[in-house]
Amino acid sequence: MRKIRRYSLAAIIQIIVLIMASSPTRAEDPTTDGYVTRKEYDELKAQLLAMKKELDTLKKEREAGPKQEHTERQVVVGPHEVAPSQGEAVADTHKQVATEAPPPVVEAEGSLLGTTKFLLAGWAEAMYEQRNGSASTFSASLNPIFLWELTPKILFDGRLEIEPSGSGTNVNLVNAQISYLFNDYIAFGVGEFFSPSNVFVERFEPQWINKLPDRPIGVYQGVLPNISVGAQVRGGFPIGPTRVDYAFYVSNGPTLSTFNARTAGELDFSSYTDNNDDKAIGGRVGFLPIPGVEVGYGFETSRPGFQGTAFADLRALVQSVDLEVTRNSDLLKGRVNLFAQYAWSRVDHAVYDPDGSLGFGPLPLTAKRDGGYAAIAYRPTQLDIDLLRNFEMVFRWDHLSAEPSGLGDPSETRWTIGLDYWLSPSTVIKAAYEWDKPNGERNRNALFFQTAMGF
Repeated sequence: MRKIRRYSLAAIIQIIVLIMASSPTRAEDPTTDGYVTRKEYDELKAQLLAMKKELDTLKKEREAGPKQEHTERQVVVGPHEVAPSQGEAVADTHKQVATEAPPPVVEAEGSLLGTTKFLLAGWAEAMYEQRNGSASTFSASLNPIFLWELTPKILFDGRLEIEPSGSGTNVNLVNAQISYLFNDYIAFGVGEFFSPSNVFVERFEPQWINKLPDRPIGVYQGVLPNISVGAQVRGGFPIGPTRVDYAFYVSNGPTLSTFNARTAGELDFSSYTDNNDDKAIGGRVGFLPIPGVEVGYGFETSRPGFQGTAFADLRALVQSVDLEVTRNSDLLKGRVNLFAQYAWSRVDHAVYDPDGSLGFGPLPLTAKRDGGYAAIAYRPTQLDIDLLRNFEMVFRWDHLSAEPSGLGDPSETRWTIGLDYWLSPSTVIKAAYEWDKPNGERNRNALFFQTAMGF
């Protein structure tokens, strides 16, 4: 009995010492925030349960002697033995179950329970636009972005665009993509995604990131694809002190305009269903020679003509180059951002409306179009005055060539200057004025005020 008591006392002392030693040790650790990790908690819990079980076993051995003596001294009346009551048996069973340590709950490897993560992000904007030749108007939109991590390797991202229109509300699906991460260098995605060759749409289109209220015309209007429906593989890898990013995709291709005199030969990227069995193939490769500087080249090749027509074998090629620079300057007491991209599209030679039945042919044409933009922004982030630090000055030039047929819209060049005030890192108020003078037309100068908030 004395030996059992010594074992019981030793086990109790071990438990008390372990509890007292573990908490102060973690509290004094300067590398933590005063909390133990889940792994440490589980290990400590397992040790305590093991010691408790050992202590309960010693208690049962100590109590076994008196119980055995009590059983031997049961009162016998006649030939019948008096058994313990049912209530006593239930109490003993309950006591045994209560003192036994429950088995630890071990989550199966690869289980999805408790591992999925969901995030609602996006932005909201409101804008006032007063453009020469058009009625001034207010506009607003909400762009929720849904991000779901099913597992650390399986991801989903999708975005909606919700905006008032007339007496109702338009809801558009902008993108929806499922991605699988093979490793740190390769990711595979399928669905509706932003075209990698269009850097502005993929990186700068959200209005709390775009430093001006409107978007450059040079990367829209049939020069570069905006959204692609298909599959892509992308990633990046270091090369010494430099880095390379890449993205390659196969998707439904653009359609070729052939029935309208003004737009003959133009590529239409707004239709997300293909008009033939040939698929567009494209991609982008970016090179980062030093931190904060990236240059890139993008392309897309496709057959945009309708299947079964004389245009079915025409080949279209879109190419682009881009530059992104972000530098902090002690001389300028702030940060300078430079963004630029220029693109060219070309469709093989063809004769549009060859029999003149559409009223504008025959029109022989090798359809070409180009456009791009360059923007520079400066923010005095190193000034001591908070009010001035929150201002950012922006200047942009953008250009779009005329329609390939020469009968549609004339070439257009715009100059825009803006001033932003940042209420927070993701909330901005913008004011901008734009000089817009298409060749041969009256000016379309515009005044903008916008507020945008990312969340």
